[in-house]
Amino acid sequence: MCGVSGILGGHLDGPSRERAICSMVSTLTHRGPDGWGIYCSGELALGHTRLSIVDLQGGHQPMMSDRFVICYNGEIYNHIELRQELEKKGVTFETTCDTEVALKAFEVYGTDAFSLFNGQFAMLIWDRQKKELVVARDRYGIRPLYVLQYGGAFYFSSEIKAFDTLEGYRRTMDMQALFEHALLWNTMGDSTVYNGIRSVSSGTFERFTAQGRVGGGRYYEIGESCGASPETLEEAGELLESLLLDSVRLRLRSDVPVGAYLSGGIDSSVITHLTSVWNREKFKTFSVAFEDAEFDESFFQREMVSRINSDHLALQVGYSHINEHFLDAVYHFERPVFRTAGVPLFMLSEKVREHGIKVVLTGEGADEILCGYDSFKELKLLEFWGRDPSSTMRPLLIKKLYPHLRHYSNPRQYGLMKMYYEGFLGEYDNELTGLNIRAGNNRILAKYFHKDHPVTFEKERLIETARQVLPDNFSSWTLLQKNQFMEMKTLLSGYLLSSQGDRMSLAHSVEGRYPFLDHRVVEALFYFKDRFKLRGFSQKYLLGKTYGHHLPDAIVNRPKKPYTAPDLKSFFHGGGLSEQAAHFLSPEMLREYGVFDETMVERLVNKFNRQIPAEIGYRDNMLITFILSCQMTHHWAGHPKKDLLDPASMTVRIDDRQGTTGAVG
Repeated sequence: MCGVSGILGGHLDGPSRERAICSMVSTLTHRGPDGWGIYCSGELALGHTRLSIVDLQGGHQPMMSDRFVICYNGEIYNHIELRQELEKKGVTFETTCDTEVALKAFEVYGTDAFSLFNGQFAMLIWDRQKKELVVARDRYGIRPLYVLQYGGAFYFSSEIKAFDTLEGYRRTMDMQALFEHALLWNTMGDSTVYNGIRSVSSGTFERFTAQGRVGGGRYYEIGESCGASPETLEEAGELLESLLLDSVRLRLRSDVPVGAYLSGGIDSSVITHLTSVWNREKFKTFSVAFEDAEFDESFFQREMVSRINSDHLALQVGYSHINEHFLDAVYHFERPVFRTAGVPLFMLSEKVREHGIKVVLTGEGADEILCGYDSFKELKLLEFWGRDPSSTMRPLLIKKLYPHLRHYSNPRQYGLMKMYYEGFLGEYDNELTGLNIRAGNNRILAKYFHKDHPVTFEKERLIETARQVLPDNFSSWTLLQKNQFMEMKTLLSGYLLSSQGDRMSLAHSVEGRYPFLDHRVVEALFYFKDRFKLRGFSQKYLLGKTYGHHLPDAIVNRPKKPYTAPDLKSFFHGGGLSEQAAHFLSPEMLREYGVFDETMVERLVNKFNRQIPAEIGYRDNMLITFILSCQMTHHWAGHPKKDLLDPASMTVRIDDRQGTTGAVG
C-alpha cells in the first residue's frame, strides 16, 4: 500500500512545484517507507511513497508509458487475470506488478477499466497528450483520496495532513459540517469537516485540466446489479462460501507474508479459517486483549487460535495505553472520533510491523452486508411495532435488543427505553433509516458548541442531503437494504475504514485487506433475503449457519458484541482527568480553538472527576471522546509534523518539463 499526492495548475514555477510535491510526499512516508518518487511536467507534479508488496524490485512509481503516467495507492487483486486478457490484445509488460496492469488497462479501456478492477485503490492518471488528470477511487472508499483547491491550483492527497505543508495554508473546520459529522459519524456526500477539502466519492472518477474540473462519472454504485436472492438458506450459504473463499484467495496474493487480525468475533474467525484453507503453512494472527474484562475477548481468540493453529500474538491494552497513544492516533484519524476503538488497532499495527508482517486480512464489511449492526435490529423492531403502535406486547422486544447490556433486561429501565424508541415510530422509514437513531443520540452535542457557532439539528436538511446521494432504485429496496446502503455510505467508508482500518494499519506501514468487501460478495449479499441476514434478532445469521461447523461453538453461539475499547475511563486517572486530556480540555485550550462552550465542557468533566460510575452510558462516552479528539484535531492542524525525505531512498524522478525524461533507481 502506498501514499499518493499531486499538484495541478496554479502559479507555481517548476522548482517551487517540485519542492511542494516533495513536502507533501514527506507527510505520507508511514504509508510507504520502502521508496518514493516524483513526476514533474509543465502543469503537474505527482508524488508517491511505496509500501512494496507485489514485485518488490519492480513496480516503482510514478510509472510512465508513452502517453500516460500513473500514481496509485492500492491493490488490484485480479491483476493476473487482467494481465492475461491484455496480453491476448497484444499488450506487453515489463514488470509483474499490478501497477503496470492498472496503467495498461487504462490505456486500452480508458475509464471503463475501473469497473474491471477487483481491489481497493486511489489513482491519479495523467494523460500527457491531452494534458488531463483522471482521479479515481475504489467502489467502497477503502483507500482515501482528498482534493483541495487553493491558490489557483488543485492539490490531491491520500491524507489531509499533506495539505498542511502548503505555504500559507492552514486547514480550518466548517462548523455545520462538523456538527453533521457529529450527528452521523461522517459527513454526507463528498464533503469533509474542513473548509475547502472534499473527498473523491467512492465508485467515481473525475477529470481535471490545469484550468479546473472538466468532468467525471460514476462507474459503480451499491446495489446496482439488481440481483436475485437464492431461494433457500442452503443455496445462499453455498454461494457465500464460493464467493468468500475466492475473495480470500485473491487477497492472499503477495510477495511478502500475509497475516490476519483475530478479534474473537465471527467475522474475523471466518476470515482466519478461510486463510488456513488456502495457506497450509502456519501463519501469523494478531489480536487485542484488554486488561478490563468488560472489553476483553481473548478467550474467544484463543479458541480460534487452537482451531487453526496459528502463530498468535495478543497485545495487552489498558486504560493508560489508550490515554498515552490517543493524541498520536488522532494525528492519523485526521478528524474527531466518537470511540477510542481505533487506538488499540493503532498500537497493534506497530506490533504487526515489528514482527515482519506488511499485510493483514481483517473482517471489516461483514456487519454492513450481513446486518450485523444494532441499527438493523432497532429498525426491525420499529417496523414490527409500527404496524400496531398501540400494542403492549410488541415493544417488549426492546428487552431482547442487546443481550450484552444488562440495563436492557432491567424491568426498571423498560419504561424509559420504551419512551425513547416510541419517539422514532414515525421517523424510521425516511431516507436516513437507521441514521435517525444515531442522529437522535448525538444531537445533544449541539449544546456543547460555542455560542459563536449556533449549529442546529435540522433533520429535513439531513434528509435532503441524503436524497442527493441515493440511487434511483433506492425506494424499491427493503428497509434493511436501505440501511445497508446508508451504513456503507457513511459509517463504513468515512469512519470505520478511516479511524479503524486504513489509517490505523498504515500509520505503521501495514496494509489491511478486507475479503468481505470484494464487490462480488457485497453485490450478491445485498440482494439476499432479509431473513437470511437477520433472523429474528440473530445477526449475520447466514454466516453462522454456513461456517458454524468450522468454528468453535463458543464463537458461533456467543451473542453479538461490537468491538469497543474503554473510552471515558481511559482519560480519568486517580479521581481526575489525565494530564494530557486536562490540557486539551482546559479553559485556555477551549478558548484558543473556540469550538466548544467552556462551561458545558467543565460541567461534563466535573461529572466524572470524583468518581466514575460502574456503568457509563453511550452519550457520556461519546461526548468526552468527541470533544477531546476534536481539540486534538485542531492541535495537529496548527502543529503539523515536518518530516524529511531521505534522498537515498528516491526510486523514481521523472522530469517531463522539456520533453525529456530521466529516472533513478
